Formats: sequence, structure tokens, C-alpha cells
Amino acid sequence: MVNKPLQRQKKERPDLILLDIMLSKINGYQVSRLLKADEAYKHIPIVMLTARAQKTDIKLGEETGADEYIIKPFDMDKLTSLVNSYLGREQ
Repeated sequence: MVNKPLQRQKKERPDLILLDIMLSKINGYQVSRLLKADEAYKHIPIVMLTARAQKTDIKLGEETGADEYIIKPFDMDKLTSLVNSYLGREQ
């Protein structure tokens, strides 16, 4: 059974995905890996937002295809700027 967040990504075809790691049935690492392995979705930037701050967590985020790994708490202005840069928008 596919988790709802993964179904939603595939249905809506977003320009960018903000993804938490801690999800109910499948974790964000798994969602990222599945999306990045699929030719139709691998071009979509994934920004992981998480409280998991250990080096092993960050490395796993990189290995599963996350384009960015941001640790909570985060600065909203910096996140907005990062998202805008991925979407090709100037501030």
C-alpha cells in the first residue's frame, strides 16, 4: 500500500517538495528515494525539513536524493529564499 504523501506527490506533480522525515507509515527518506528513482519525478527538488540533526541522518538524506536538508527550528526567511531559488523566483 502506498502512503498518502507519496500518492499526493504523484497526483499533483509539484514544482518542489517540502518533506518531513517523520511520517506515519513510510518515512521521508523512503518517499525521497522512491520519487528520485522514478524518471517522471526525479527532477522535482526535495527539501527535507526535520528535527533529526545527527550526521548519519543528514548523510541518509543526501543518499536518498534530498536536494536540501534543513534542521528544525529553521529561519523562515532563509527557507523562503531557498524555495524561491529552486523555483527560479527573485525576491
